[in-house]
Amino acid sequence: MPRKLAVPVAMQVAMVVALFLGSLGALGYDFYSSRPTPQRERALRGQLREASARMVAAAATAQDGARPASVEELDAQSRALGRITTRVLSDFPGVEGGFYLNGQIDRFSGYDFPTDRPRRRHPGKNEPPPREEPYIRLQARQCLSLPAGEFSASVQDIGPSRVIILTEPVGPPPASAATWLMYRLVDPRTLDRQMRRYRTSSALALGGLLLALLLMLRLAGNLKRQQRERTRLQDELRRSERLASLGKLLAGVAHEVRNPLAAIRSTVQLWQRLPDQSRSPESLDAVIRSVDRLNETVSQLLYFSRADGTVREPVDVNRLLEETLELFAAQAAGQGVTLLARLADEASVEGSPAALRQVFGNLTTNALQAMFDGGELEVTTQQGDGAVIIEFADTGPGIPAEIEPHLFEPFFTTRPEGTGLGLALCREIVLQHDGTIECVASTQRGARFRIELPVSHFARCPNRSTTP
Repeated sequence: MPRKLAVPVAMQVAMVVALFLGSLGALGYDFYSSRPTPQRERALRGQLREASARMVAAAATAQDGARPASVEELDAQSRALGRITTRVLSDFPGVEGGFYLNGQIDRFSGYDFPTDRPRRRHPGKNEPPPREEPYIRLQARQCLSLPAGEFSASVQDIGPSRVIILTEPVGPPPASAATWLMYRLVDPRTLDRQMRRYRTSSALALGGLLLALLLMLRLAGNLKRQQRERTRLQDELRRSERLASLGKLLAGVAHEVRNPLAAIRSTVQLWQRLPDQSRSPESLDAVIRSVDRLNETVSQLLYFSRADGTVREPVDVNRLLEETLELFAAQAAGQGVTLLARLADEASVEGSPAALRQVFGNLTTNALQAMFDGGELEVTTQQGDGAVIIEFADTGPGIPAEIEPHLFEPFFTTRPEGTGLGLALCREIVLQHDGTIECVASTQRGARFRIELPVSHFARCPNRSTTP
């Protein structure tokens, strides 16, 4: 089967972020572009004012102060004003306008409209669009009394449209004519275009959000699968390490088991050759000690054959340490060793109390064996960042640098009476509790062992009590 091309997690996250931001950007652009801004209105007012000034100047020159006396002269004046409007507005796209005459007859003249806004135009029609015509007429009449050079501007919401209307008198008051100009900020045609654009952008935005959601769901699924895969690989790694440890154990099991068995065999053979009275209590004690050593070795080896330790429960680490130090208090006093405990207010993990007690006991035993002439053993705990840290620091002779890499190897020991399983067993138990153990300092002034165990989830719930 062809292998599927895996998309990196970082690229998936980047795609989700890009789609989400693009969708929000499309919606935001459509929302703000559909509403005229104050800056745009001010710019349009400036254009309307410039166009009106040019129309006023051209109309003053064409009229030369004379008013039409007949219908023919009025029609000729209307055509002239129309040419002025067409010529001026050709430089201002989107602006429509004309003139308002207030002489013997109240009428509009010279109306023109932008070529980009086609409308049905009747021959001889000079009136503005019917919806806006009353507002334009009223504003044009009012501006006839303004001084020359002044103008009147307003923004009107008329039906579905929003328009800017500007009027200016032609000549000093009382002026007989006025210019009027209008720009549609929003009109039905613009609304239709905006609505289509809004629907398109909304569809794209929703599609982008939906795609981003699908990618997020896929990314979440990938993260879960990766988490499961990582957990599986960690379990396999632990099993591999355990198998490797078992391989090393096989090399030492024969020696550790053969010696007690040889002692038992020789004693039994002696009993077979000698009379019954030769079975002294000392020989029986030797057999019992050999059997006990075999039992201890087998018990320790059992931990290496277990897959996941024992049943987990909330464990109060401080209490276990106090019990361990109390158990070794007499031996420490006999050796002149001072036991110090600097324990945190709370140190709770989830695990096996018996297994952890054995770890603490092994570390304490090793420290006492390293300080025959007295010294100090300090045990500390601290909890933070989701982990409990336990440290055993002694003032013994320390650990040589060439020995330190082999500390946790099974059957590695520097003492003739040792089995070499103590630290190896501690490491196995700590690993079964999802923790770590290491020798962080080994100098001529002593050794320091650090254990880090994950905090119990019971400790994270303040409403639940922990059981030591």
